[in-house]
Amino acid sequence: MKTGDEKCATLYHMCHNVPAIQQLQEIFMIDASNTAPSDTRPQHFDNGVHFVDSAIADRENPVSLFSLSWCSYCRGAKQLLTQLGIPHQVFELDRGGFLEPRLQREVRSRLQELTRSGTLPQLFIGGDSVGGYTETYTASRNGTLTKLLEKHHITITKTE
Repeated sequence: MKTGDEKCATLYHMCHNVPAIQQLQEIFMIDASNTAPSDTRPQHFDNGVHFVDSAIADRENPVSLFSLSWCSYCRGAKQLLTQLGIPHQVFELDRGGFLEPRLQREVRSRLQELTRSGTLPQLFIGGDSVGGYTETYTASRNGTLTKLLEKHHITITKTE
């Protein structure tokens, strides 16, 4: 029986250099509604560390969520950000270019270095690590999230 990494590698190699790869990558885009458009293909495809560092330092999209499409905590974090009206970009680490095992390992390893946690989701605001779903929810309840958004001049788009 193949491991998850082996399955990802098989799928990646099956799709690599096939004309339909672009169509598959479009299918594998995030599907969370009301989020900033995010491309699950890393801009710096050859280096997962550089990709993570660039994503969390992105001044145009200062709220970044690293996620897995099947994860209930990740889904909860995306819903919470959407409900709060916080514009964000989502990187689904089990889709698109992240299916390449080496890149996925580099990205996950870098996230673990930055957050001291091996779990997903992981939320960053203006380069600052908020944490996973539980930490994000707690921060939304105790005002820490609002202060962090204000610190980075991020406007909440929630309409009541």
